[in-house]
Amino acid sequence: MTAAKIENNFESTNHIRFSIISLRLTKDSTTPRQLFIKEHSLRRQEANKPQGRTLFILNIPPYIDEDNVKTWFCSAGKILNVFLENQQITSTNGYKQAYVVFVKREGLLKALQMSHVEFDGDRSVKTGLEKYIENYNNSICDPDKLSKELSTFMLKFEKNEKKDKKTKDVDEDGWTVVTRKGHKPGLANKESVKLKLNEKIGKKSKVKELKNFYTFQLKERKMKNLTELRKNFEEAKKKINLMKSSRRFKPY
Repeated sequence: MTAAKIENNFESTNHIRFSIISLRLTKDSTTPRQLFIKEHSLRRQEANKPQGRTLFILNIPPYIDEDNVKTWFCSAGKILNVFLENQQITSTNGYKQAYVVFVKREGLLKALQMSHVEFDGDRSVKTGLEKYIENYNNSICDPDKLSKELSTFMLKFEKNEKKDKKTKDVDEDGWTVVTRKGHKPGLANKESVKLKLNEKIGKKSKVKELKNFYTFQLKERKMKNLTELRKNFEEAKKKINLMKSSRRFKPY
């Protein structure tokens, strides 16, 4: 990432140019990293990052901590605080940004004149291809450790299963089996008991059957009543005709 790219990202809010400072892992390092520093100056004031005394740093590698940053610039002046955050302006994974707050402005001005800093930390830190290989190896699960975890989990699971089985008996379909034992004994699971229960259920269902509850039952009942009325009407009509035909005039 170049200083020009960083400046473009901050162009709308800050016109102070970045300076480049080298970060060497060792004194003899021939391929130092580039850090980008400038005076922290924004329109929005922040109490913990006062203007005129705060140094802003970008492109800090992931393995750097706050103590490392403090060691870099302690020679410039007394440092009040260091804030290390994940870098926001680029999508570079793992890189950080820092704010170094000096007690006096003179410390900030001296820090801006520095040309390089050295990594004063764990010398065994790995970078580049060696670092990615180590990360990949660490991501692979240890078979022995995994086997132990699975054994512990299965033992715990089986123990819980046994406890549940003691409290309740369950059949193959997952239904609780009711027995005659216990505080409230149930009915015996016999064929005779089942038949009696089925008979009672059958009787109850017949008693509870509602007449003319459904619409189709009402329609059927009306149709039957209408048919009976027509039949009765026709029979009455025949009787009347028969009576009329058999009537005779008898004056005496």
